[in-house]
Amino acid sequence: MKRFSFFLIILSGVFIFSSCSQKIYKEYNLFQKGLDSLKDYTYKPLMIQNNDVLNIQIFSATLSQDQAIIFSLGGSSMGGSSSGNSTGGGASAGGNSSSGSGGAASSGVSYQVDLDGNITMPIIGKIKATDRTTAQVKKEITEKLEPIIKDPVVTVNSSSIKVNILGEVKLPGIKSFNKYNPTFLDALGEAGDFTDRAKRNEIYLIRDINGKRTTFKINMNDVSVFTSEAFQLIQNDVIYVPADDIKLKTVNLDPDFQRKLQLSAMTAQIISAIAIVLNTYLLLKKL
Repeated sequence: MKRFSFFLIILSGVFIFSSCSQKIYKEYNLFQKGLDSLKDYTYKPLMIQNNDVLNIQIFSATLSQDQAIIFSLGGSSMGGSSSGNSTGGGASAGGNSSSGSGGAASSGVSYQVDLDGNITMPIIGKIKATDRTTAQVKKEITEKLEPIIKDPVVTVNSSSIKVNILGEVKLPGIKSFNKYNPTFLDALGEAGDFTDRAKRNEIYLIRDINGKRTTFKINMNDVSVFTSEAFQLIQNDVIYVPADDIKLKTVNLDPDFQRKLQLSAMTAQIISAIAIVLNTYLLLKKL
């Protein structure tokens, strides 16, 4: 009888402990290590890629804009607007412009970089763009315009950067950034942060630069993301946030798993209660 009583005590203790215990998800919090030793990050100038769109504005620093008018063609030289892409990397839909001496030459014309890495402009012809910065493209255009336009002024801006974030985030999809140096954290913020079942220590960023594909692994539990090459985003980055093991197990289980789990828990609690009552009865009977 003593052995049976001891067994009931142990059994009831096991059931009570199992029903009250819960596994702690230690990977939930971000940046658990290294915040006190975080180093400065140097942003790199973005390199232009094939199929990027450049907005180029050209005018003269003098009162007369007659020589610069030709470079507003392909946009909307009469103040209207047009849309569509040109072939061969030529001008596509641009901003509004006005013609006439002394007027603004253009608010910018869009040029798409072709598969050979060039844009094609009026008079000056092809300009190499791929694997160069906007500052380098601006310098070459300015040099080629000096024999044509007196005191040329050139601005070159790249189009908005688009990245695709998929997986365990609250708002997956394509995110656009007009800022010059968007980061991985910007993309995560636009996606509404992780879901509760995101695998925060094993995130993948896939980067394709003119056909050369590179994959980066990101661990958000420490600050290594701030020094990773993947921290600064570039055009067409793809971010994938996998699900943790808990969700994967749930997805692969029987659809009635939750109901069965609840029934099992209720059964365990009933057995535990019976064991406690019986054990108490046996102890009182000995008195």
